[in-house]
Amino acid sequence: MNRLIVLLRGINVSGHNKVPMADLRAVLQTNGFENVATYIQSGNIAIDTSQDAHDVTSRIEELLVEHFDVDVPVVSIAQADVAGVLDAAPFDPDGNPAYQLIYFPAGPVDVEGVDSLDRTRYAGDIITPAKNAVYVGYDGGQSTSKLTLNALEKAAGTTLTGRNVRSVAKLITL
Repeated sequence: MNRLIVLLRGINVSGHNKVPMADLRAVLQTNGFENVATYIQSGNIAIDTSQDAHDVTSRIEELLVEHFDVDVPVVSIAQADVAGVLDAAPFDPDGNPAYQLIYFPAGPVDVEGVDSLDRTRYAGDIITPAKNAVYVGYDGGQSTSKLTLNALEKAAGTTLTGRNVRSVAKLITL
């Protein structure tokens, strides 16, 4: 069995893409996933499975459409890999963890693409790419930044979903 972290992007935001976590846990357990745990209402799941991450992603995307009529990106990562990504985070330990986001990719990150972003457009934000994550330290928080998810995904060449470091730290304990 593998412990995977599954991240759903864009659920339960302002009344859109509603997916009650209790219902999601029940659907996942009914469909063969074990030791299902969720964290807050924003689509953070830990599961045990013998399936690989790619198959889990596809299956959960299908289940979301089938049971909740929700079609959102899903990223599945081994829990140990999530811990490694957190350990490698280049953030200032004294910084505000709410402003320190780790973006997890659906595929390999185009590091050169992210490096080519015009940093002057995103003054104060610190963007650090890796093959398995993009780290962004927002100067004044994500809501005030000019760095959009679309721009970041275009540069990275893959779908991304972000979590702040506090949430990521919690995910590796589920």
